[in-house]
Amino acid sequence: MTPLQSYLLRLAKSILLRPTAQAGHPSAQFIAGRHSPFEFPSGAALSWWYSADTFKTIEAVARLIIEGWSEFRDCDSESVESIVTNTLQEICVDSSLFDCDAVFFAGRDNLFECRNVSVPNFATRIQQAIVANLEASIGRNCTVHVIPRFQVDSLVVEGEALRVIAKKDETAWQHLVDEGYEFNGWTPLRPQVGLDGDRTFTPPWDFECLLVAEGSGTQKGSKFSSILRFRKLAAILHAVACMHVGRPLHKSAASPFRFCTQFPHKSSSVMQITRSDCDPVLPYFVSDIRVPPPCLASIRDWYATANRCDSDHRNRIDKAANFLNRGVNSDDIEAYLNYFISLDALFGQRGAVETSILEGVRALRLDSSFAEKAAWLFDLRNEIVHGGSRYISEWPKYVRYIQHFGSHPTADVQRLAQVAVLEAPRLYV
Repeated sequence: MTPLQSYLLRLAKSILLRPTAQAGHPSAQFIAGRHSPFEFPSGAALSWWYSADTFKTIEAVARLIIEGWSEFRDCDSESVESIVTNTLQEICVDSSLFDCDAVFFAGRDNLFECRNVSVPNFATRIQQAIVANLEASIGRNCTVHVIPRFQVDSLVVEGEALRVIAKKDETAWQHLVDEGYEFNGWTPLRPQVGLDGDRTFTPPWDFECLLVAEGSGTQKGSKFSSILRFRKLAAILHAVACMHVGRPLHKSAASPFRFCTQFPHKSSSVMQITRSDCDPVLPYFVSDIRVPPPCLASIRDWYATANRCDSDHRNRIDKAANFLNRGVNSDDIEAYLNYFISLDALFGQRGAVETSILEGVRALRLDSSFAEKAAWLFDLRNEIVHGGSRYISEWPKYVRYIQHFGSHPTADVQRLAQVAVLEAPRLYV
């Protein structure tokens, strides 16, 4: 018996058919059996009571399903937990699996005791029912997030189901349409006239390109996976742009874009276009940023090299890119700490954090002054983490640092993190 099946048995035992002497147990009232979502449910009403173990077990079941099936990796725990619960409420009236009289008239203490098949068969049948319902609920979709200021040619990131599409590149957009995604007239060039004129899906102002991630899963799960991939790509795109112009990019006071839109594939069982809020993937910068084709080629090479790294180093690179992106989207102490966490994610070793980060910095292709800067920057990191400074300029060595190196600590730690993330695939392949 698998761990998942063991937890399913534990879950059935935790669902009580009658209240116990112990007060406060949560309960559920529902119409048993399978119902069409387009009809008012009819049938016998049941009440269940949940023991102290029920919800923890449902969470464990959802986690094991998501981790155990590759096709469910883009499903969110909340949706899977709901399907687990709903499935049990559907199949409890299946006479080939349960003694239905015992279920309806509370002839036993819990759901497990109402089974009329062997324990292994019982666990297998419940698992099959949950998996079937989950398969029916997920669908293929693409998540779209628009980006202002970045002027780039369209780019397909191989192996990531990820694209950058230039706003005016109608051919690249048509490729998505040809693949079967349903946009209902919405296009990058005409977002305000698509979807029957519903301006809910129109960006608040002009933009230059779109990030598009394809996925298959629940809506929340696909969105979560897509945003992680967007952050990784945005971190590399921004870092490459900074290296190209030779300086940090200056942020505007304008608010960044804070929503994404999910469009269904024609094969999806849920044909719904959804807008939802998300944290900024990139800030709004002061001026347009042209990213030339050689820079895009370097991004493709970065992904190709990173994908040749072993799983542990790929995981480090992914986490480092995520915190690099979060640094770009924050300021002062928050930005500084996110940049340093990026370095820690790449090079840090438990019990020897400073030594391992400094060794990692020395392996980068930077001028020798950065090895000295890194030691000072780690001191500032400790000052912030241990509550010695509330903001960067409160660091006792702040003025000395600027006078000694002729640069600002935040700009230096940002450059360190950017170079580290860009060079990491080469170091670890």
